[in-house]
Amino acid sequence: MTNEKILYAEICVLGVITMLLLSRKLRRYDKSIEQFYLSGLLSSLALMFLFDAFWVLIDGIASVSPILNYVINILYFVMTAVCPFFTVCYLRMTVTGTAFTKKQHLLLNLPAIAILIADCTTVFNGAFFSVDSSNTYHRGPLYYFQYMIPLLYMLATAGVALYYGLHTQRPEKRGVAFKLTVLMIIPVAGSLLEVLFPKVSIICGFITVTMISIIFDFQQERVTKDTLTHLSNRYDLTLYLQDQLEMPVLPDGQMLYVMFADIDRFKNINDTYGHLEGDRALCCVAEALRTVSRSANAYPARIGGDEFVLVFRSDSDRGASAFRQVLKQTVENMGKGKPYRLSISAGYTRAEASDRQNPAGLLDRADGKLYEQKQNRPSAEEIVSGGTANNSAS
Repeated sequence: MTNEKILYAEICVLGVITMLLLSRKLRRYDKSIEQFYLSGLLSSLALMFLFDAFWVLIDGIASVSPILNYVINILYFVMTAVCPFFTVCYLRMTVTGTAFTKKQHLLLNLPAIAILIADCTTVFNGAFFSVDSSNTYHRGPLYYFQYMIPLLYMLATAGVALYYGLHTQRPEKRGVAFKLTVLMIIPVAGSLLEVLFPKVSIICGFITVTMISIIFDFQQERVTKDTLTHLSNRYDLTLYLQDQLEMPVLPDGQMLYVMFADIDRFKNINDTYGHLEGDRALCCVAEALRTVSRSANAYPARIGGDEFVLVFRSDSDRGASAFRQVLKQTVENMGKGKPYRLSISAGYTRAEASDRQNPAGLLDRADGKLYEQKQNRPSAEEIVSGGTANNSAS
């Protein structure tokens, strides 16, 4: 066995260890659907690297059965198509918040099934590769075609990421989609180089760098986002607010406002209908905040419990008041059909130049405005019974 083969196997084993460690870290700290797809991708990559390491160690060893060489190569090429499957599933869930259906999952697995069938037939006709009696692997006349399926799959995934980035209405998701587009191109480039130059072992390194970057972004998302509602958390809000306070009034006269909001009688909802329903109410309000934020270029966040913050710009206090009314009405509309009335109280304040040095004071002022408005909110009985009394927080 040559030193080159040993080095190639060592690089692959290092890739296996890296993928498994990253997967273990994800499963330990996160149980979301995104984590499931990302862990599936990491596990598939680990298997791909493992099969590649086994192959380079047994290829050309006459004492090893050629059947094992065939099996390892078939599984390796199947994994090259399974990896893009998990990638596109993770991409869709991350950017759109929705998963593919079971029927769509089946369609997305067709490339892997096609490779499995094609490589099984190559045992008899040697079209893609063959293994001779001395257990030595040889490329077949259609060798490059078996790489085209996963490479085209990966390019299609990059195209989907680009499409999501161009069409999403959420700026933070646009950035994620565009970055995933670039990251999908990196392993494609590495794969092409390794196919064209078989003695150059770089695909493992390319993929490892890509996955570390994706995992870093995934973990960063968990640091800056609320896990239940997927809105920004207090930490991310503080960073955004500090940036916006550099120019509280834009040249066109648009002024910076901060709005605090909480759910009316949220404790009664939890006590009467359970905490699971309380979580649904929080997610409903979060979706209302996202909805109004898209049209107003506002920045929504959940800072704890049932407390939400919106950072937005308006040309006057009257405009800010109208925006608050739109938000409150959107919440009530989204809460229709629930056994209780879902409504919010909200108070806002305008940022001043002096707040640049004390963003916490600006948040405290907005919080104080909220509590002024809460004095006239509906009674507990009306909230729980689904009463129609007006919420006069405005």
